[in-house]
Amino acid sequence: MKESFKGIYSSRILFIGMVCFLFQGCSTSNRIYTRNDIVHSAKRFELKYSVRDRDRRSPLIYFTQSIVKEVNPQNETSYTAYDVLTLSASSFRPDEKAILIIDNEANTMVINKMELDNIRKISENTTNILTSDSTNLSVVTGYSENNTKVARFSYRIPVATISKIRDSDQFSLRYYSGPSMITVKPKKKSIKKIKQLIDSI
Repeated sequence: MKESFKGIYSSRILFIGMVCFLFQGCSTSNRIYTRNDIVHSAKRFELKYSVRDRDRRSPLIYFTQSIVKEVNPQNETSYTAYDVLTLSASSFRPDEKAILIIDNEANTMVINKMELDNIRKISENTTNILTSDSTNLSVVTGYSENNTKVARFSYRIPVATISKIRDSDQFSLRYYSGPSMITVKPKKKSIKKIKQLIDSI
């Protein structure tokens, strides 16, 4: 009876943990960080948000974008985006381009840098065995291998494109990976945060 109760209790804790993880993964907004960069003599604003892809046909698993806004002493403003795409292991190498689609208009970004890594993770599979003295013993039953590709892009977003984002209610990002057309749609909360970043002074 006690073992049955422990099993139910453990299952509930595991379920709650998974729900919390999913909610964290679905969160698409974060705070805007403000710093003074003495090296570049600039005021720096940084926003980071994430989107988890639910399209099973897409090689994209997870997307993260950081946008850095810098204002120099002459009040000149620049915006740099840092995009990280986590892709399935079978995906093709992404094309070296990123496109912002704003109000059905394609705005192709000039890529400053692109990196591609193959990530390999090995985890243990375990099971609990009840011994003769009624204690649980965790035993390794095998190993699981999880492979992904991580593509990183960095590029400047022109001020004219930033103005279009400010005036738009929605926008998306487009990437190409072999036969796959990857479209990332930031949530409304993320778009609201991006507009806050644009208006930050």
